[in-house]
Amino acid sequence: MTSIQGSMSNMMPPPPKGQNSTTLTEEQSQLITETLEQYDADNLTEADAKAIVETFSEAGIQPSEAFAAQLDELGFDAKAIGDSAGMDGPPPPPPPGEQVASLSITEEMLSELNTLLNEMSEGNLSDDEQANTLSRIKDIFEQGMPEGGLVDITV
Repeated sequence: MTSIQGSMSNMMPPPPKGQNSTTLTEEQSQLITETLEQYDADNLTEADAKAIVETFSEAGIQPSEAFAAQLDELGFDAKAIGDSAGMDGPPPPPPPGEQVASLSITEEMLSELNTLLNEMSEGNLSDDEQANTLSRIKDIFEQGMPEGGLVDITV
């Protein structure tokens, strides 16, 4: 059960406050059955596993003893589904050729940003002063962006 919970915990968001994640509602139980009836446990593809994970996640179904037991009764292994869906691995790298932008801000730029943001937060600026301050903030970010980076600051 621990391995199932560890694998499935990465698949789904935490339960809503006040909801007991160790039991399943009738609707959740029915959804699990109806969902898994569409798949062959012995021939589950990665796409199938991802679709199952997404369905359960959208329904707010949480890992629990009842959840694991129902999957087992239906011939499915929660850990295998999570593994097939790639839920335990690190996030994939960016696609080839796609550059990950990084922002390079100096202490001087950071100090100026802090001053400008403090001025904005005080709420004493006219519309023209706000526009000028936003323009200055945008300029700082553009200076810190690598060649070809985009900065879009609007109010």
